Amino acid sequence: SSGINAEYGAGNDDITKKVKLYTVSDDGLTLTIKSMNTMREGDYKCRVEVGDKSSEASFEVSLPLRHEDLIEPVKDSVAFIEGGKLVLEVKKLGGVIKEIYWECNGKRISAKDEGIKIANGKSLNRLTILSATLDDVGSCVCTANGVGTFDTAEIKITGEENDVT
Repeated sequence: SSGINAEYGAGNDDITKKVKLYTVSDDGLTLTIKSMNTMREGDYKCRVEVGDKSSEASFEVSLPLRHEDLIEPVKDSVAFIEGGKLVLEVKKLGGVIKEIYWECNGKRISAKDEGIKIANGKSLNRLTILSATLDDVGSCVCTANGVGTFDTAEIKITGEENDVT
């Protein structure tokens, strides 16, 4: 026997599950937990004993999200005139949506941002930019996160100057 004992447990549970596979290298000790099909997302803790020394650590398990059709754009592209209202909408296709948010040209958009309204209805989510500028040209991506699932919908945005002087 190598004198290494490693166990883990979930959250506030007792640390009772044995870790059977580990490797020792110059970088330290690597534990491999093979029961991922029975583990749930959340906080875990682990205890390793080597001889008469013991150490505990915490770790988090997050499972990869799988793609599911949760939303689709009402229109794939939207045009506006500078200073006018820009409205982007996605239709909800079903499934449980825990979170939905917008990013425009790489920047996360919030309903708290000045000049922004976000309406989250039963079948639609609508982002309204009350006074669009040419800086808004590009694309917006709406992301919906479900229970272990996600989906994105991208809308291209074109705009033109307001010629009224």
